[in-house]
Amino acid sequence: MGFDKMEIVKYIEILRNNMKTLKKVLIAYLVALVLFDVLLPRDEAHAHYFVDKVWAYWTFFSIAGCFLLIKVAKGIAHTFLSKDEDYYG
Repeated sequence: MGFDKMEIVKYIEILRNNMKTLKKVLIAYLVALVLFDVLLPRDEAHAHYFVDKVWAYWTFFSIAGCFLLIKVAKGIAHTFLSKDEDYYG
């Protein structure tokens, strides 16, 4: 039971070949999360923090945090792992 390595490679190849569709699906998923958060009932009397009263705050906070982590990780990787063009020559 489990995935064969070749099956995983096929799935990754399918995703890479359909990148526009994948982006559209993921953006639709993010929009659905925001809508779901907006439609949730709020119990403002029992909110622990001010931001618990703000509609979709935690959704936007998590999306922004995810993008920030990606940018920071790419910046660190570029700074410490990249080599000059003539490094091997």
